[in-house]
Amino acid sequence: MFDRDSAFSMEIRDPDDPDDKSPIVEMITIGNEMLVFKETSIHRGLTADTIDPGKSDLSTRHSSEMLYSVGASNSFVARMILQFKEMIGLAISQTARKNELIQHVWEANKLLLDCEKAFYHIYKHTIELMPKCDEIVEANKNKSAIPAMPKVLDLETHVSDFLINGKKFLVAAYRLLELFYQMPMDGKSEAHFDKHRVWIEAKLGKEHPIYKTLESAEPWIRLIAECSNAVRHKEAGLKLEVQNFALNPGNKFSSPGWRYDLTKKGLGRQDDHTDLIGDLNVRIYNMLTFFEEVLLLCLQGELKDSALMIFRIPNEKINPKCPIAYEVNLRSSASS
Repeated sequence: MFDRDSAFSMEIRDPDDPDDKSPIVEMITIGNEMLVFKETSIHRGLTADTIDPGKSDLSTRHSSEMLYSVGASNSFVARMILQFKEMIGLAISQTARKNELIQHVWEANKLLLDCEKAFYHIYKHTIELMPKCDEIVEANKNKSAIPAMPKVLDLETHVSDFLINGKKFLVAAYRLLELFYQMPMDGKSEAHFDKHRVWIEAKLGKEHPIYKTLESAEPWIRLIAECSNAVRHKEAGLKLEVQNFALNPGNKFSSPGWRYDLTKKGLGRQDDHTDLIGDLNVRIYNMLTFFEEVLLLCLQGELKDSALMIFRIPNEKINPKCPIAYEVNLRSSASS
């Protein structure tokens, strides 16, 4: 007889890759979920009680499901949940508060991974189509007409997904200030980043590192937020135009680009399209490092009267299989 309450073991692997031998790097319970972080993927463990909570069939076996096709070796995983789970555990003593913060980081991490998924789709298909566009132009530039350029499938949808999830991620980053400093954030004002900065100025002062971080990041943060608004609510002075592969004068083609008109929000207007891949790549890393910096500063405040402090791991010591960049250690380690 199968006993679902007995100890068990199971193999965790990518269901689309029977040869998957990626090692398990970390297993974390967040809320009611058991998450398994492999080097190249993230999975959720499913116990028999999760699958069959009503115990309608006692023969129900345990299982798992793959959540993401990136894992601990991905910097957006390593420098979010895997880096901060350990740090929060050392900096925060109250169990309920600790669990709330870890849950919050994981929810934010999922938003960032959704941004990366949208970016990777655009990047992958753009790189694949560029030589095809070049071949079409070269083969037909001496003819009377050049065939249509191939297109990145669902380009606008993926740009929209990137921006909408990016705005949600930035709200989650600012919500750290609510969790650590009780900064008020309600549904109507949660994306009013300029007002949050003003509140932090009054609370902590202009010389505080958190205020300086918010001040320096606010221009690009507002740009992402207003571009996110523009893809959903197009109106005069609030527009975002996404251009796919296109044929230009002189029989040259351009890769995907975008331009915006955010004059209604006081953020100006782009007259020319800029490179979409380059811009999205910069923005997603800005989002990662912004969240990381804000949370590091918050945790540093928690540790100020303890024997522990936060250290930057030297580049040569960062593990490429899990590239965590910071760790908590004894203050005396600073001189060793």
